[in-house]
Amino acid sequence: MRYFLIGILFLQIACSSTAQQITADEQPTKAERKLFQKSSVVIKSPKDYEHRETENGKGYDPKPRVVEVDKKAGKYELRWIGYDGKEKVIAYQRYDAIDALVEARVEKNSDGKFVFKYLVKNLPTSPAYLGGFIVQTLTSEVKVNKLEDVYIGQMSDHIKEFKDGTWWAFAALGEILPKINPGKSIEFSLISSGLPGIVGCRARAGPAALKGVGEHMPFELEIATPGYESLATCYTIGPVDKLAEMNKAEKSKYVLDNLPKFQEAGWMTKDAALKYESILGKEDLAGALAQAKKDLEKEVITGEVLYIIEGLNQ
Repeated sequence: MRYFLIGILFLQIACSSTAQQITADEQPTKAERKLFQKSSVVIKSPKDYEHRETENGKGYDPKPRVVEVDKKAGKYELRWIGYDGKEKVIAYQRYDAIDALVEARVEKNSDGKFVFKYLVKNLPTSPAYLGGFIVQTLTSEVKVNKLEDVYIGQMSDHIKEFKDGTWWAFAALGEILPKINPGKSIEFSLISSGLPGIVGCRARAGPAALKGVGEHMPFELEIATPGYESLATCYTIGPVDKLAEMNKAEKSKYVLDNLPKFQEAGWMTKDAALKYESILGKEDLAGALAQAKKDLEKEVITGEVLYIIEGLNQ
């Protein structure tokens, strides 16, 4: 019995060691940008709603409901009984039903300003076309490069999702611009004197508006469908004015504080983050830049990290 128990103990230790080894092996050895993250919003049929009246004043039950058509593709149908007694159906596309990522690059132009370039890729696995891209800027001065047949405008800061800074929206103009279908990509750019820093961005799958059927849907059904809170989200880099006003210690702390976000975005491996914790703990921005140049070649960080550290060294 004693030897049997010892055997089990050795087996448990061996299994534990193997599990630890597997966990260690699963740690990514290269940085890889993450996809836009899906929203946690749940779309459900309204439980309570008011009955309607026909033109003749006769009351009836409109039976508003949301029907899931394709979960992966984020496709639904909004259904109700219309004033004419017939069922009305409007197709609805979740905004976050997209497999896409954004790759940002920063260059300096002849005026010494930063040119932020965003390559938005709609992956072949995506269930929907890319309908729009929105990027945050935390600067008072920005110029957006216009693109033919692409709507470019500012999001209202009265919308809670866009209240911090100025958010620039790029969107296909209906049927004018060919859709950015799965496997395709599109590039946008803006110019600013603001140093590169971490900002938010959003992506929208499919059309921005619903195609009507000749009458308004029940109000309860309308509010059951989410708005901007259902956009796909991620981090990228953009102009941030406050960075130029920071001293060396504050700049080092800025990078240190954002190391978790760098890892969340897939811009940096866990092992690389540990190195920068050590370097920036000594407020060695020059050392962090030298390390970033090496790490970019090793692919343990992405360009976004280098651009931020490079800007802070200016």
